[in-house]
Amino acid sequence: MMSGNEVRPSLTPVQLVFLIFGVIIGTGFITLPRGVMEKAREDAWLTIILAIGFCFFSLWLILRIARVFPGDTVIEYNVKLFGRTVGLLFNLSLAGYYLFFTITGIRVMAEVVRSEMLPFTPIEVIIGSMLLILLYSSWDGLMPIVRIHESGIPSSIFMLVFFLMLAYLEADWYELRVPFLDGMTSVIQSLPNTVYSFLGYEILFLYYPFIAKKEKAYLHTAIGIGVSGIFYIFVVLGALVTLGPDVTIAQTYPVITMAKTIEIVRQFIERAELLLIILWLPLAYTTHLVTFFSTAFALNRTFPRISLRWWMVLSLPLIFVLSLVPENLIEMEGWLNVVGAIGLFLLIGYPLLLLTCVFVRRKLGLLPSPEQKGDSV
Repeated sequence: MMSGNEVRPSLTPVQLVFLIFGVIIGTGFITLPRGVMEKAREDAWLTIILAIGFCFFSLWLILRIARVFPGDTVIEYNVKLFGRTVGLLFNLSLAGYYLFFTITGIRVMAEVVRSEMLPFTPIEVIIGSMLLILLYSSWDGLMPIVRIHESGIPSSIFMLVFFLMLAYLEADWYELRVPFLDGMTSVIQSLPNTVYSFLGYEILFLYYPFIAKKEKAYLHTAIGIGVSGIFYIFVVLGALVTLGPDVTIAQTYPVITMAKTIEIVRQFIERAELLLIILWLPLAYTTHLVTFFSTAFALNRTFPRISLRWWMVLSLPLIFVLSLVPENLIEMEGWLNVVGAIGLFLLIGYPLLLLTCVFVRRKLGLLPSPEQKGDSV
């Protein structure tokens, strides 16, 4: 049971694709062009292609360990593999990761809304309102969240892509150049920052047991990652040909700056960037809705005596207080870098650690062999 009112979820293939896409596409794409172009410059879009390949390999690792324990979440098999004490520490660390993922994302959302839409509204009011929306939307468990993704993302992403395509009317295509004129080094150096923008699909550690067709989990998750990557390439190329690398790097929110260049919209709306933010906010919520719920879900699985809803309520004031700790966006960038580094470990280092532990325990006879268990690992 996920909550008092919800039976065990079952994610269909389409729902899985939208869930993965929705959790990846959040606040990240607003600042993505700046982070990618700082080192890769005109080759920034190539870095995204490399990041997609990296994510596909990471996904293979995550699903490889998940198939060893198809009925368990990572919360259960952390204890099985590492013991009660070390497993508890890993579980609390995972819950903390999703907690701070939510904190940083909510603060960035609030900063964008305050700077571009509500300059005279206290940020405490903006953050508090956003958190109440998260609580309300996640109150009945995972499946309502999934249905929000399934019903809201297609229309939101269609309108957003159509809107950003208007920026291409102002494009200077001379900004494009032959790839790798400066070699591969700059592209590879910007890869970690690019991978940060793909964080989110590690939720499979928690929700793999609820996937209806587990044998196709890789395919459908890879589709979600791939579509996210195509959207990122579209955004980065748009910033490159409309703003250029020098201007993009100098902007806090380059995608918003790109929206300001759309003259055809400004003939009808004085501030075109407001329309972009209105289209972007639902996509940003889909990310933090999942991470907020995942925080409570991980804690509930770790300490099941406290209900899932109580963990949501208890985490709400903690998120609110901690989201106000950074005094400015520069300090928040430091928090984002820490969350990104932990997320990078969860994508590669953590599944490798889990697979190593599985291998050792099987050699010691403490876990069934693949032949006995029926999996392929």
